[in-house]
Amino acid sequence: MPKVSELILSAKKGNRRDIGKLISIIENRSDGYSDLLRRIKRRTKNTYVVGVTGPPGVGKSSLISRLAAEFSKKEKLAIIMIDATSPFSGGSLLGNRLRLESTDNIYVRSMATRGSSGGLNLALGDSLDLLSYLGFTMTLVESVGTGQDETDILHYSDKILMVLSPGLGDEVQALKAGQMEIGDFIVLNKSDRPDAIIAEKELMETISIPDLSKKHSLAKVSALTGEGIRELVELVNSTRYDKNIGDFQLSREKERIKREIVEILKTKEDVIERYAKEVIKERINRKQAVSKVLRLLQN
Repeated sequence: MPKVSELILSAKKGNRRDIGKLISIIENRSDGYSDLLRRIKRRTKNTYVVGVTGPPGVGKSSLISRLAAEFSKKEKLAIIMIDATSPFSGGSLLGNRLRLESTDNIYVRSMATRGSSGGLNLALGDSLDLLSYLGFTMTLVESVGTGQDETDILHYSDKILMVLSPGLGDEVQALKAGQMEIGDFIVLNKSDRPDAIIAEKELMETISIPDLSKKHSLAKVSALTGEGIRELVELVNSTRYDKNIGDFQLSREKERIKREIVEILKTKEDVIERYAKEVIKERINRKQAVSKVLRLLQN
């Protein structure tokens, strides 16, 4: 396999295969991973990350296809589609990926969660840094969207689209406790359907709650017909340089540090077990065990 420096040079020239190889190095933490991280961490991050989340079946992938066609007119665009199982499974996801990849100005990557909580792959943060380093000015991230606890996308995105559709009913009420709060824009997809008027009324009632109404905008679109897509793009772009972006960056970096600690701890399972046995035998207490593990992590 070529050296990381050679892959980076090729990737900067737009070689999609080598961009994929670099992301695979990050995902697998294989040879060259540390060298790659050192290189990409030196540059200022300037990619605008827009997360797209929502329950299954609301048309996130189709919506992203429409948004990509608009954003790519002015942006060097990357798209990361998070899949709950395999990077290449799922008919609709793969179909959308193939359609998107026919455009020269767009790079598309499917990424498996590999069992990580929150619906996002642990390698996502480093992959976003890589894409920024390679000159991508915008990245759309589609999360798995398997339930209201899938809110980790908050820690990776500058802005978030919460995508919903007519017919969700009680599911909208359940979302109040989880996903609904993290969205910057509530997007009602499939607005061409007859029951979209009822869904719009329900959503307006939901986001009229004081804590939600302060931060939410409702956009009606149809990924099928293209209705409202251009207006949604303008809405997302209009808040690109909000002063609150710094808060998102801080939150994102804190979460990534926590995740790195968790990953390191997974490699020290034998050490943790040893000290756990010491605690059970009452030779040390739990606080002392934690201190000993932390000291080992520093070495």
